[in-house]
Amino acid sequence: MSRKLLITGATGGMGRECARLAAAEGYDLVLADLSADKLKTLAAQFAGGGVSTQCHALDVTSADSVSELIVALEKGGPVDGIIHTVGLSPQMAGWERIVDVDLVGTIAFLEAARHVLKTGACAVCIASMSAYMVPPHDEIDRALTYPLGPELMDVLRALPGQVMENSGMAYAYSKRALRRYVEARARDWGGEGKRIASISPGLIDTEMGRLENDAMENFDAMRNLVALNRLGQPEEIAHAALFLVSPRASYISGCDLLVDGGFVATLNHQRGSGS
Repeated sequence: MSRKLLITGATGGMGRECARLAAAEGYDLVLADLSADKLKTLAAQFAGGGVSTQCHALDVTSADSVSELIVALEKGGPVDGIIHTVGLSPQMAGWERIVDVDLVGTIAFLEAARHVLKTGACAVCIASMSAYMVPPHDEIDRALTYPLGPELMDVLRALPGQVMENSGMAYAYSKRALRRYVEARARDWGGEGKRIASISPGLIDTEMGRLENDAMENFDAMRNLVALNRLGQPEEIAHAALFLVSPRASYISGCDLLVDGGFVATLNHQRGSGS
């Protein structure tokens, strides 16, 4: 029996690797991203290989776009897993757009897409190790716990010190909120026999990662905190994602998997030891 996997952000560095490895494992692919042309180019790579591919343009910030994808999926039958890699990094957009895509749009998409998951299936979304690097902030955490209300941006603008009006901080706190969302929703998803998890990548050698690394003034210091002393590769994120959506991870839900080469562990150890 064929297995069907939905991959969003499929034309990005991580999404492409997820698609490539999933095809090698025999999944039929449902590929979604903003650019229909890029999706066609990606799907062409699997032509003749016995892999069924469907392509759908998707803008997670558009309720209509999300609805169109869900309707199409409902017609084709439930999926065996979702890997959601859609996201913007700090160098790619302003703070409001980052919150809108990385958190608000992502949560809205996941809540809609859960209904097309088979029982026992899992949705995996991409958080970030940066979520572990910002301190808890009661007002931000409270505002981002239920981010789908129309007043969200006004609440964030009103925070003292305009703490969220910075792309880097907006990114980190959005990813922190996404991680917390996964924890908070695990029970409801579990009631339907479905799983949800997140992955927090570290310094990964993708186009997006290189854009951020090149702009990072303290990149060498950051890299030196990676316990494995190298950048991660996108296929390493893809392997983790494919494990989580597989039956091998059938008792894993409501948690975040750090795939950061030991960066956060090293940072926490140094903070704890005062070094």
